[in-house]
Amino acid sequence: MWLDLQALVLHPLWRRRLRNKSVTIISNDCWGGFLYRYLKLPFHTPFIGLFVMPEDFVSLLEHPERVVGELRFIPKSESRHLQNINHTSDYPVGVLPTGEEIHFLHYHSEEEARTKWAKRVKRIDWDNAIVKLSDNYHITREVMQRFDALPYPQKVLFTGAPHPELKSAVYLPEYGREGRTSERIHKVFWRHWDFPNHANALLK
Repeated sequence: MWLDLQALVLHPLWRRRLRNKSVTIISNDCWGGFLYRYLKLPFHTPFIGLFVMPEDFVSLLEHPERVVGELRFIPKSESRHLQNINHTSDYPVGVLPTGEEIHFLHYHSEEEARTKWAKRVKRIDWDNAIVKLSDNYHITREVMQRFDALPYPQKVLFTGAPHPELKSAVYLPEYGREGRTSERIHKVFWRHWDFPNHANALLK
């Protein structure tokens, strides 16, 4: 509760500081959705209310043209990542033509997922994008290194352990005991990484 109260105080200050109101947030989990809601911004991304496993996420960032591919849907039980998924609820799982899976955790139907994904994909501005990854969902060192090598000017890798060898890594000591982050980093990340500064830096 205390962390939530801190966030409520912080976000109005961030709204005043944020000049880049059309920033695209590409996130592997719900972090981007929380930011858009807290900052009262329109969704300039399809990565809302869903998660993407790290390997698939980095693959999409390496080949952003893949994001516009036509989704097909499979039962969650057929996901190739099933053994690494902690969520017990059922939800739509979309698969792009190149094999990357989109786990629409907070969607009620395949039709809702398909419609909102297709609409929001058109809003992506890759030249005005912050890309974010967290070291959850059984991420590997190789995937973190691939993310760190991506050419995006504003990218961040939130980690639960120090990684000084990775330029994009931001260590969140609140998760030091676990050694990895969780999906609720929106409550603490702002202590260590200033979103408005990075978003405003994208403005030309």
